[in-house]
Amino acid sequence: MAEVDNNIHRWVGDQKPWTQEQTRAQFRAIANLRWYIFRNSLRRRGGMSELIGTILLIPLFLAIIIGPALGVGFLAGMFVHKGNFQYNVILLWAIFLLAQLTSIQLGQAGTTFDPTQLIRFPLNFRGYAAIRVFFGLLSPANAVSTLMSLTMAIGITVAEPRIWFYAFLTMGVFAVANIFFTRMLFIWVDRWLSTRRAREVFTALIFTFGMAAQYLNFTFNLNRHHGHLTPANAARLAAATRFYHHSEPYLALLPPGLTSNSILAAHSGHPATFAGEVLGVLAFAVLFFVIFATRLYKEFRGENLSDVANAVAKTPARKHVTTAAIAAPAHAASPLHFSAPSTVTAVLGKEFLTLRRNTGIFYALVAPLIMVVFFANLKAGRVGPDLLFASAVAYTLMGVAPLCYNSLGLEAAGIQFFFLAPVRMRDVFIAKNLMNIGLAVVEIVAVFCAITVIGRPPSALLVVSVVLWAAFTMFVSMAVGNHRSVTSPKKVDIAKMAKNQTGQLSAFISIGVMLVAAGAGAGIYAAAHFWDKPWIMPLAGLVLAVIGFFVYTYSLGTMDQLLADNRDTLSETLCKT
Repeated sequence: MAEVDNNIHRWVGDQKPWTQEQTRAQFRAIANLRWYIFRNSLRRRGGMSELIGTILLIPLFLAIIIGPALGVGFLAGMFVHKGNFQYNVILLWAIFLLAQLTSIQLGQAGTTFDPTQLIRFPLNFRGYAAIRVFFGLLSPANAVSTLMSLTMAIGITVAEPRIWFYAFLTMGVFAVANIFFTRMLFIWVDRWLSTRRAREVFTALIFTFGMAAQYLNFTFNLNRHHGHLTPANAARLAAATRFYHHSEPYLALLPPGLTSNSILAAHSGHPATFAGEVLGVLAFAVLFFVIFATRLYKEFRGENLSDVANAVAKTPARKHVTTAAIAAPAHAASPLHFSAPSTVTAVLGKEFLTLRRNTGIFYALVAPLIMVVFFANLKAGRVGPDLLFASAVAYTLMGVAPLCYNSLGLEAAGIQFFFLAPVRMRDVFIAKNLMNIGLAVVEIVAVFCAITVIGRPPSALLVVSVVLWAAFTMFVSMAVGNHRSVTSPKKVDIAKMAKNQTGQLSAFISIGVMLVAAGAGAGIYAAAHFWDKPWIMPLAGLVLAVIGFFVYTYSLGTMDQLLADNRDTLSETLCKT
């Protein structure tokens, strides 16, 4: 960086125009900076474990997306082979929407440093935009959409080899449009979520959307209505179908529709029509990039979207401070007013406010519940309520348990207050864990109500067994998660929509703990049914819950010493800007 800085001073002093060599020198400096930061991060405590976690999660992620990608390629080839080109648009819309859902669930690509810090250096906007685009190329959403676009092109080529060039060209342009749409969408979502009120409104919209989807699922699912709809619902469905057919010409002008039509034009031997459709998708890609760059330019000019900046901008300066205003905090800060129950209550209240304002956590809680209700409605009458309830609880806990593995991530620089205040970290973690337990209870009650409404309620014996198993799972998850929260923290910004809540290794450990707990629960369920002794389930669940409780209480006793040993790591990770 020093060499680049000297060159810049020399070039600026000579008043010469900016050259490509200067731009290349900046890019080389940034690449070297990323490499040195990555290499030095491995020397820090927990750095190597994060690398191992990333390496272990890559095959898991590939295993999850390879199946759907192969399915998309197979279906695309089958549609082309049978001449059903109109069905390709369904696959293209699925790829388009899946890319956005993947961005919300898995987050954008992580970076070793915040690229917004580059605006303090003599970097022009064109170079800054290129760097920001490059940083997002390896995000999970882009990997999913690009891989599915590739397999779809391969499937079309296998079915119709003579249009292989057209297939790869149009699917490549479609993948580029997907990439820029995702970048455009989330940079503007981050702008909209820069205020607390906007995050609360967005959370309400997510909840409303989820409830609306479930209303449609309950109302128009033929399995639930024994293959027949009421006259009123049939009329509504017919009206919705007519609306879709009326909107088809407009949907055909969007990237998925244009891409589907370009494949048909290539097969029919109309290269001019194919070129027009592809240019239309390319025009959308350019439009998405321009909107992305518009937001990026304001960021480049130094716009600050933090809650602190917004609060300072909106709060009028106070000219007078009374003596009573100064005395009140001093009295409240007296050590005599701190005790374990008050500490737990205060931290628990803060956790509730954080939950209410954090769209990412709320989505992680609502999304599994929506999927559970959706699939439960599909399987109603085919799968017994006992097995359905047990499977649904195990799935919904996957949205709650990972939150335990980065309990301090949202504290940021506020972690210093815990170091200075006369409180025990044991009490702080108890409050945070109580919030996790409360979320798990809400999820389990919601699942029970949904399955009861959809079909028949599960047996009381199984409900007790599942609740005890869930207690064991949460106790173990909280014990391991509290330890990982201290030894491997990760700073989380609630104003950023697509950010992972935990580190890579912590996420892998969370998955492992859930799989082990699910395996133990499945083994108990199978043994009880094999020997036809249902009482085994609650007894074994009670034993597991007691074991989990003792593991959790033992881990709580080590938290204060663990925090003292890792105080520097916590401060460095959570307080950095």
